[in-house]
Formats: sequence, C-alpha cells, structure tokens
Amino acid sequence: MNYKRLSIENYKCFCAFEGSEYIASEFALEIILKLIKKYKVRNILEVGLGIGAIADTVLKYAKQHHLTIDYVGTEANYFCLHALRNNVEDYNKIELHAGLSSIKNKKFDLIIVDGSDADFAKITSFCKSDTIIFIEGDREGQTKSIIEFFPAARHVNIITLDRNRLYAHGTSTPESYMGGGQLIFVDPAAGRKLFWFKEKVSTYIKRKIRGV
Repeated sequence: MNYKRLSIENYKCFCAFEGSEYIASEFALEIILKLIKKYKVRNILEVGLGIGAIADTVLKYAKQHHLTIDYVGTEANYFCLHALRNNVEDYNKIELHAGLSSIKNKKFDLIIVDGSDADFAKITSFCKSDTIIFIEGDREGQTKSIIEFFPAARHVNIITLDRNRLYAHGTSTPESYMGGGQLIFVDPAAGRKLFWFKEKVSTYIKRKIRGV
C-alpha cells in the first residue's frame, strides 16, 4: 500500500476512536510518510503521542515496507496512555516516556511535535545536523520558538488544496481545507534546500488559489 492510501485509510479508522477530535489530519500523516520514504528516516521522536494516530500509521508503513524504525514518543495523559494500548497495532514497538527529560543519549532523524507543551530547548538536544522537524498544524508560535535555536534552518508551512472529508472530526468541516504542518530542516544540505524551495513555491501557489 502506498503512503497516500495508508494515510487516508488510517485517518478514517482513527476518526472512529474516542479522542479523535485532536488527531493529525490525513494530509499531515501523508507528509510524515513522504518524509520517511524520501529521506530514509530510521529513528523518530514524537512529542505528544495522543491517541496514537501518527505512531500507528508510521509503524504500519514500516511493517508494510520492511523498514526498521526506532520509534520514541512522549505522553503523560492517562486517557491517551490507555488509548495508545488499544489503538496502536504495534504498541510494543514504541519506546514510551512520560516526558523528554527521561530520554537519554538519543538523536533523531525526524522529530514530530503534536502537542502544545513541547520544551523546544530540550528538543534541540535530540537534533543532528540533518534532523527534520515537523510540527503538526498551524502552530506559528511553536514554529518561531524552535527556529530561534537554528539560524541555518529552512522552514515552510506545507498546505493542501484538499478539503476535509465528511468523516473528519473535531472543529473540521467539509468546507474547510485539511490541516498541514510546519516543516523545518534544521541545517539542510543542497538536496534538502531544493525540496524546501519547491515546497515554498507550492505553498505560495496554493495560498493564491485559496485566496489568502
């Protein structure tokens, strides 16, 4: 199954679960899988696992494509911790921590931020020179906070022209566009700068079409 189809099917599945009002959009899931495929991501930190939509999608993709991905995540909410056990097919493959302070001696290819209380100063300690950071949704404040730590960073707000499905939950409506995310290359080489530039152009065009 390709990553786009998996993103759609798994998002629809998670929309049926309690607590799905705050899960990442199917477009955000698609972006994450695209990054994993394109940049051969093999170790991931997710800050704020929630009910497990991102983790389950990534681990299913890894299984389908015979990839070994070291998946580390943080979550302290009791409801979410219970939901994770029930919702994530390969729950046992998640290295679960209550917070960032208990993660020791690790660096990550991809860091996914899907929570409002992320400690960005701490997150920087888990970055390599080529780490990719993806902040789910339109979190302008969080994006500015983390870019301050990386003077060579390249950032783009990735958006889509696709609108929400009828089964989407939360504050989404079928008339509104699917949520995207903030993509940050902390210190990109030439190839990643080219990818960033193409996405900047794409976002510019899509904003014009959206009329914003």
